[in-house]
Amino acid sequence: MEHAQQSLFPLLGIDIGGTKVAVCLGTNEGDIIESIRIPNKERPPSEVIPEIILASRDLMERHAQYGKVRAIGIGSPGPCDILNGVIVEPYNLPQWRNVPIREMLTQELQIPTFFDNDANAAAIAEWKFGSGKGCTDMIYITLSTGIGGGFIVNARPMRGYSADGAEVHFSLDPEGPLCPCGIRGCYEAFCGGRAIAKRVQKELENNPHHRIAALAGGLEHIDMVAISKAVVEKEPYACKIWDEMCLRNAQAIGGLITIFNPQRIVLGTLANATGELFMTPFQNYLPRFTSQLLLNKTVITTSSLGRNLGELSGIAVALDGISV
Repeated sequence: MEHAQQSLFPLLGIDIGGTKVAVCLGTNEGDIIESIRIPNKERPPSEVIPEIILASRDLMERHAQYGKVRAIGIGSPGPCDILNGVIVEPYNLPQWRNVPIREMLTQELQIPTFFDNDANAAAIAEWKFGSGKGCTDMIYITLSTGIGGGFIVNARPMRGYSADGAEVHFSLDPEGPLCPCGIRGCYEAFCGGRAIAKRVQKELENNPHHRIAALAGGLEHIDMVAISKAVVEKEPYACKIWDEMCLRNAQAIGGLITIFNPQRIVLGTLANATGELFMTPFQNYLPRFTSQLLLNKTVITTSSLGRNLGELSGIAVALDGISV
């Protein structure tokens, strides 16, 4: 028992989001001790970072019985400079430009600090603590407002030569809609929640009383939640949109399976929230885009970390950083 206690140690994780920052104290086994949330909507880093430092010190002081924090991990939306620990220009944080956050926290807190983009961080968390635990080769895809990816290859996170890889922004149709990343027909432009909502709003602009709009509380509030509710009701237009989204996800992920031959595909957010409503048609389409041989060798599942994924992402980045 004494040895087990000694093997347990605390880490600090910081998950930077468009509306909030989560500062989390947790253990190397993936248990959350306490998390503090800091508002981040339309706030500059000059206001938010001092609050992150204050919350970090507060958590460490109040939970000193767990021992000294060995490392800090940061997960940030991209684009970011992973190699240098800099938040460059995230789409959902217009005031955060070229922020050297890793260096700032290292200097203030005097603790080794590691940095990654949020999709890679989520993949590492699923690999360390969640649905990918025990895998040597795993792909994590977040099906959220945008589409993000993270890859574990040969039991190590894969980031690419300049650490800009695994973004899963690639074209599924050169004649398709334009993505904010600049690629036409991008995976996210077909399957990202923001892109689908904008498409539906545009296509229903002359039909403001459509069932999807009613479920959303107005045309301007349409989102994937309202669309999925309409699909459950078998509303024809919603079912068409949903079916196309499942097909495009199968196209993208089928290609990834063919290239990487992973042990496991872990799907987050939408797949978690809607379950078989998404998973069944998505998996039915997969044989169109990759071989049955590879599908038979790939376990496809959903995130097991759920609402804790953000907090545990930073913890996982910290743990991976000191494990290398």
